[in-house]
Amino acid sequence: MAVRHPGLPPASDADRDEEIQRLHLAQRISRVGSWNYDFVAPALTVSDVLLELYGLDRSAFNGMYEVLNNCVHPDNRASVVEATQHLTQTGVPMTIRYPVIRANDGTVRWLDAHGVVERDADGVVTQMAGTVADVTELVEAEVKAHEAHAELSKALSHQQAVIAATPDAIHLYDVATKQLNRANRSGKPLIGFTPEVVQVLGGHDLYELMPDQDVLELERAYGQANDLPDGEVVSLRHRVRHYDGEIRWVSRRLTPFARDESDEVTSILVVSRDVTDVVAVEARLQRAALHDELTGLPNRRLLHDRLEHALRRTARGGHIAVLICDLDGFKRINDNYGHAVGDDVLNLAAQRLIFATRADDTVARIGGDEFAIILDIPEHLEPLELAETIGARIASLIAEPIQAGGLDHTLSVSIGIRIADDTATADTLLSDADAAMYHIKAHGGNGHRFFEIAHRPDTAVHGRLERTIRRALANDTIEVFYQPIVNPMTNAVHGVEALLRLRDESGDFLDTAQLIAVAERTGLITALDERVLQVACAQAVLWRREPDLVHLVLNVNRSARDIAKPGFYQRIDDALTESGLDPHGLTIEITETVLLDATASDLADLRDLNERGVGLALDDFGTGYASLRYLAELPITCIKIDRSFTSRLPADPTAMTLVRATVGLAEQLAISCVVEGVETDEQRDALPAYERLLIQGYLYARPASATRRPFVLATVVPTEPPPRSSDGAIAALQGQ
Repeated sequence: MAVRHPGLPPASDADRDEEIQRLHLAQRISRVGSWNYDFVAPALTVSDVLLELYGLDRSAFNGMYEVLNNCVHPDNRASVVEATQHLTQTGVPMTIRYPVIRANDGTVRWLDAHGVVERDADGVVTQMAGTVADVTELVEAEVKAHEAHAELSKALSHQQAVIAATPDAIHLYDVATKQLNRANRSGKPLIGFTPEVVQVLGGHDLYELMPDQDVLELERAYGQANDLPDGEVVSLRHRVRHYDGEIRWVSRRLTPFARDESDEVTSILVVSRDVTDVVAVEARLQRAALHDELTGLPNRRLLHDRLEHALRRTARGGHIAVLICDLDGFKRINDNYGHAVGDDVLNLAAQRLIFATRADDTVARIGGDEFAIILDIPEHLEPLELAETIGARIASLIAEPIQAGGLDHTLSVSIGIRIADDTATADTLLSDADAAMYHIKAHGGNGHRFFEIAHRPDTAVHGRLERTIRRALANDTIEVFYQPIVNPMTNAVHGVEALLRLRDESGDFLDTAQLIAVAERTGLITALDERVLQVACAQAVLWRREPDLVHLVLNVNRSARDIAKPGFYQRIDDALTESGLDPHGLTIEITETVLLDATASDLADLRDLNERGVGLALDDFGTGYASLRYLAELPITCIKIDRSFTSRLPADPTAMTLVRATVGLAEQLAISCVVEGVETDEQRDALPAYERLLIQGYLYARPASATRRPFVLATVVPTEPPPRSSDGAIAALQGQ
C-alpha cells in the first residue's frame, strides 16, 4: 500500500465519485454486468447492467437468485446451477455460456458468465464474484461460421462476410503445424499487431508475447479442445503483451472445427476477445469486498484474516500485538462541520496511522472513527517496548492539527493494546484490546493502556458463576431440560434438544449463555457436556421404549473445547454403551465457530461417529464463516437456522430470502433443516414446504424437564405467542 505523508491532502469525494462513475461506465460501455455473493452475510448483489441484460427492473429483483435463474432458458438452468456449485466446491474459476429469456421483452440473449471465489486463511469460501457479458452476436457468428463450413462449396462468400463482420478475432489453429491461420481481420485491435504480422508469427512465435505460465495454460487448452466432441467449447483467459507494451487480458474460446477420415481433429476454431476492462472490474469488486471504501484500508474481514495468519506465524517465532485506536473528539468535528469534513479528517488520520507504523504492520478501519493495528514483532524485539513506542508515535502524530474544510482540527487518541500469548485467538485479541481502549475512554481518553484481566466486564459475576458450576458438578445438581423438534406438517415430534439448566443458591435459573462462556473459559465445559450427555442419553432410552417414540432423536450440543480434548470419540461411545441408546437416536450439534478451530483429528472423530450412525447437526447456521466448506467436507445430516433470522419473519424480505435459500440448500443436499426460534403462526407459515423441514420454538413448547414430558406439550399449539425475550424464557422456566 502506498503511504501518503500526513501533510498531503486525502482523496476528495469528487475523486471517489469519479472512480465509481468510471467503474460503472466501464461496465456499461463493455456491456458487462457484475455480481457478488457474500457467504458470510449471506447476500447477493448485482449491477444495473446485469439486470438490464436479464431485462429486469431492480424493484423486481430484491436480491433473490431465483429471479435471475427463472430468466435462464429452462434447458440450461440445471447446468448454470451445477457450474456455480462446482465453483464453490473446487475454487476453479467458472466460465459458462447460456441463453436467457429477457423478462421485459421475451427476446433470447446469449451470456458469457465468469466467476471466481475468495477464501479465508483456512481455505473457506467467503466470497463469490464475477461478470456477465452479452455475447449474442458472437454466438450467432459462431453458428453461422459452422454452417458456412458445412456448406462451404455453395456459401463461401457468405461465410467470409459473417466472419469478417464479427468484432472478435477469429482464427483457425492447425493441429499438425501448430499455426494460427487468420479467419478475419480483427487481430490488430486485439494485440496491436497487423494481421500480416500475426500471420508471420503464427502459433508458437506468438507465445513470445505471453508470460510462461499463460503459455502453458493455452497449450493445455489446445490439448483439451483436441479431445472435445463437436459443438463443445473450452475457455480460458490469458495475458498478452500489446504492441504498445501494455499487458492485456484476452478471453479465448476453442472448439473443434474440422476432422480427417479417422475422425481426428485437424483444426480448431479460436475466437478471442480483449477482456482487459472486464478483468479490471472484477479486480475492483474483489478489492471492494476486503477494503474500507473511504480510506482504502483493510476492513474488519481482511483484518481478521491477517490476524489469523499472524498468529500461525508466531508458532514459528516472534510476537504480535493488537492496538485498537479510537479518535477522541471526532464526533464533535463530524457533528459541527459535516460528514465531508469528517471524511477528510478520517482519511488524514488513517494516513498518519500508516506513517506511524512499519511496512510489515497492518492498519485497518473497523468502523466509524475506530482503527485496528497488527504489529508484527520479530523475535529479537521486546513486544511491550515496541508496542509502547508505536503507541506513543501514533499519539504524537494524531495530536498534530489536521487541516480540513479550511480549518485546523485537533484530536487525541485512546489506544488499547493486547500482546498475544499462547492462548490468544483473533477474537480474544481484538476484544481484549477493545476492552483496554474503553478503559482509557472511561478515564478521560487520550492515552494508551495494556490489557489486564480486570478490563473484561463482569469479572466478579464470572467468579460467582464458576463457583456455582463447580458446586453443581460436585453435588450432581445439574438439570437437563428438553425442547421438542417438531414436523410442522403433522405436529409429530421428531426429537428433542437437551439443554443445560443450573440454579443459583436461591433456586432461580442462571443465564445459560453466561454459564457456558464461563465454563469454556475455565475448562469446566467438558465436564458439563459429559454430564448432560449421560443424563440425556439415559432419558432418551426410556422415551424410545414407548410405542409412539421409538424413533425419537436426541440432540446434544458439544463445545469446541470438548471436541478438541483427546478421547472425544470414546466419550461419546461410552455414553452410548452405558445408556444402551441406539447411535441412530443421537445427533451431535456443533457450531460453525467450533469447526473453524477443529483439527484434522477432531474432524476424523466426527466422521467416525457418523459412520457409526450418530447424526451431525450444524447449529447457528449462517452466523459464522465455515458453513459451506464443512457441508462439503463433513457428513452433516442436519442444518439449524439460527433464531436471529427467524425472529425477522415474515416482515423482513431479506430474512425471508435467506431462510428460504437455506431450506432450499438443505433440500438439494437431502438433509434435514431445523428452523429455531419459531414463536408465531406467521413465522411458521412463512417457511417453505420441504419434507425434511423441522421446527423448534415456543410455538410448540418451551424447554421443560423430563417430568413435564415436553413432547406432549408440542401437540398443543398456543393461541398466543409466548414472550420473545430471553428474560421471558428464563422467567417461564423458573415458574416450572
